[in-house]
Amino acid sequence: MKKVSDKRWKIAQESEREYWDEFDNSKLIEEEVNRHKEKAKILEEEWKKVINLNENSKILQIGCGPEDVIDYFSKGKLYAIDPLADFYKKKFNLNYKNVTFVQARGEEIPFEDNFFDIVILANVLDHVEDPRKVLSEVKRVLKKEGIFHFENLFYQKSFIAVSKIWAPIKQVFTGNLFNIHHPYMFKLKELQKLISENFSIISEEVGREIAFYENLGELKKIKLKEPKITTRLPARFGLYGTINYMVFCKKRD
Repeated sequence: MKKVSDKRWKIAQESEREYWDEFDNSKLIEEEVNRHKEKAKILEEEWKKVINLNENSKILQIGCGPEDVIDYFSKGKLYAIDPLADFYKKKFNLNYKNVTFVQARGEEIPFEDNFFDIVILANVLDHVEDPRKVLSEVKRVLKKEGIFHFENLFYQKSFIAVSKIWAPIKQVFTGNLFNIHHPYMFKLKELQKLISENFSIISEEVGREIAFYENLGELKKIKLKEPKITTRLPARFGLYGTINYMVFCKKRD
């Protein structure tokens, strides 16, 4: 896997800022908050099966955006980092008092070694500049018996094949990068390989995105309801573009 340039990462970050700049508080609440509240409840129940979750548990979410599940856990000491944290705090009138929310990158997590009981990295790895460095940092700050909750969308091979043809065409005719928010487009095996370099998998699920869809059957139903025929038609044949990959892990010695 070739690391992207700092310039490409900064382009993605600026596009991310522009995306969230279109939101106000009411739109954010309508589209994000309720789903994240539901997901937080489900995660707490699932984590209890593998870790003693209590008031002193230290939980970190990396790349949380303006809000995410970290804002809604009922237990624990809550921390979050994001490269655009200062922008989000200024842009949105949200209550961050229960979370220590710091502007920082996943490549340079500003906490000491073996500090967290749980680290969350959910659909962030394809946004970073150096995925291996981020995962190495997660391992560094995670306690020996801690849990790493990882999620990321992976791209089906057919979608990546089409994108390799379409991306240069789009750039020539529009001047815009294809998939500008995401410097990386991972295949499932690439994600599994990256995770296995630093972590041992406790549980693994392909085709479940908590509080959105539980399996590929539900994902297909969602795609078939999309207004664009370019989304609906491929979905009839099991081509969804992206599918969620989720794992609970412990760090390797």
